[in-house]
Amino acid sequence: MNKETESILLLDLPTFPKGVISLSLLSVASSLCEHYEVEIVDFNLSLIHDYTPPAINIAMFGLKVSSQNFNQAVLLSKKIRAINSNAKIVWGGELPSLLPDTCLEYADVVFGGLFEPIADMFIADLKLNRLQQRYFGENEKQNLSKPNFTLLPNIGKYYRFMGYPLETSRGCTEKCIFCMVHTMQKKNYNITSMDALKSIIHQYKGKFINVVDYNFGVNVAHVITVAELIKESGALGWMAEMCIELLDSEDVLTALRNSRCKMIYCGLESIDQISLNSVHKMNTNHIENYERIIRKVQSYGIQIAAGVIVGLEGTHKNTFDELFKYYHRMGIIYAKLTFLTYNPGTKVHEYVRKKGNYLTEAISSYDGNQLTYLPNGVDADYVASGAKKFIQRYYSVTGIISRSFNTKLSALGRLEYILFALSYRKVYLQWLEYDTLLEPENIQRLVEEPFRKSFAMKLLEEILDRVRIKRMNS
Repeated sequence: MNKETESILLLDLPTFPKGVISLSLLSVASSLCEHYEVEIVDFNLSLIHDYTPPAINIAMFGLKVSSQNFNQAVLLSKKIRAINSNAKIVWGGELPSLLPDTCLEYADVVFGGLFEPIADMFIADLKLNRLQQRYFGENEKQNLSKPNFTLLPNIGKYYRFMGYPLETSRGCTEKCIFCMVHTMQKKNYNITSMDALKSIIHQYKGKFINVVDYNFGVNVAHVITVAELIKESGALGWMAEMCIELLDSEDVLTALRNSRCKMIYCGLESIDQISLNSVHKMNTNHIENYERIIRKVQSYGIQIAAGVIVGLEGTHKNTFDELFKYYHRMGIIYAKLTFLTYNPGTKVHEYVRKKGNYLTEAISSYDGNQLTYLPNGVDADYVASGAKKFIQRYYSVTGIISRSFNTKLSALGRLEYILFALSYRKVYLQWLEYDTLLEPENIQRLVEEPFRKSFAMKLLEEILDRVRIKRMNS
């Protein structure tokens, strides 16, 4: 097919944490590249302030915008408009889905939801120069992402240990009130057909796979089928995310083990039932089942990683100490800390005002890395200092090594565990280095600082890959 003379630039704005391959712009690029020359520029790898946009032959600048990089999106859009007044500026992603009116103050077009379902209509409108101001792609079964990793320049500069992203389903059947899934991927839970997955799975041979579905375990038959496909793909291993109680199945665990699944991330969030109830996780998380299911999963050689929501209702003076002891004893491979966040533009944002207070109205603060909402009775200073102490203990080298002995792994399996955890701790070392927990404005320094893999990280990844190959062949 003949390409248009004009090109499209897709701009991935800087975020923090960095270093993980993003699937979204790859999927958009795959839809557009049959009609235009498409280039992806990732400002996580370079300084956004040094960028000079092309002045001619660009049909569209597509910016992937979140709350965290809202300020950078505004400045870059003004810079583009000053240099290239003819090209359309399109904002897509999380923030345009939540706050389209705000985004239209700076962009010509906002794109919410999913791109693939209405890609054909959007491309036709772009060619005819009749773009609408707003587009929203609904979650429809026949339109799931088909990334082409050759479209992403400098792919070797990203973390290998976190894997190549693979999407096998969209949407979620649960209704945790802090989650944006039902805003971003409305209405349906859909799974990708096996034919579609088979057409792209060859790209993952010899690599580690990160299944990025919001809740991979909803459909047991789908989990087992995907696991079999990954097993045959030649991938070094994989990880995914699902609710903890969906793992309470011999059939699921057998399929995961046999396909070299290394870990499952679960949003445990808290070990306090009051805290879980406050965010409507009482249907998916029963604390009395945590230990039994975690030990069951680990007995299959699969590790559990877990989320921690910081600043929940019910937080008390011993919250972080109790959490550390529990996660350490259970051998949780990594703990992902996220501040309780109710994003502007969601229905729950106004609803929870009666239960607490918002500490800031700055859009860029609603990134999960900063404390923006405080439930009644929770102390902000304790939340920040408690989270800092937890990180210092949990992500110390001695903490990681001693925790690995709580998993009943073989020596080689424990080495893989330690190498992964040491790699993952980098993000939290940066939190401590920049003191973002006590000085949250420092997050913006981390957002704009280009990502560079250190020699130590490259060495860790190389050793980790060798260990995974040895385990795969043993």
